[in-house]
Amino acid sequence: MKNKLPIVYPMLVLLLCIGTFNSFAQQGPAAYTGSNRIIIALEGPTSMYEFMSRQMIVRHNKATQKLECVIPVSTLIPLNDTIPADMAFEVLFGAKYPQLYLNIDAPLQIISSGNLTPETVKRIISIGLQGVNNESAIPVAFTTENNALYFSTNFEIMLDNFQASLPVKYLPYLTGRMQVSIDRARWVSRDMR
Repeated sequence: MKNKLPIVYPMLVLLLCIGTFNSFAQQGPAAYTGSNRIIIALEGPTSMYEFMSRQMIVRHNKATQKLECVIPVSTLIPLNDTIPADMAFEVLFGAKYPQLYLNIDAPLQIISSGNLTPETVKRIISIGLQGVNNESAIPVAFTTENNALYFSTNFEIMLDNFQASLPVKYLPYLTGRMQVSIDRARWVSRDMR
């Protein structure tokens, strides 16, 4: 009996540590949901230069009650063959600022509403562009289905509002206005009902 007792104590300590680790792991931030699409259009004097990424990731931060969207700038591809492939990367200074950040107010009552028809409400969005954050009120349509929250929005920003600069080679082609379109991006929750 005395020989078995010392073996039991380390096993109990190990089980206690595993249980504690699992409870901490479950309390971490929500996981990102990937494969969301965003279209960014850079306005020119006579035409729009449109770029799309299908690699926007989204998660809901319960502490701040915001949807956090991250767009890798390098994944923005032109929607037209005549647009330079690296134009968006260069205009958004992707080498120095590799990600574009959007944080959209999304209170828990919207997320857990179970609303199957889109509800468009004005929300505050924080946009991180070229190292500068700026806030604006924009309309966002929210829909919940099963354990997913879908959202859509269209808005425009002026690069001047971010003290953002344009590369010299694009100055004749761009006005400094950028339009953003997100259509039915989704965040999947493991505990949404």
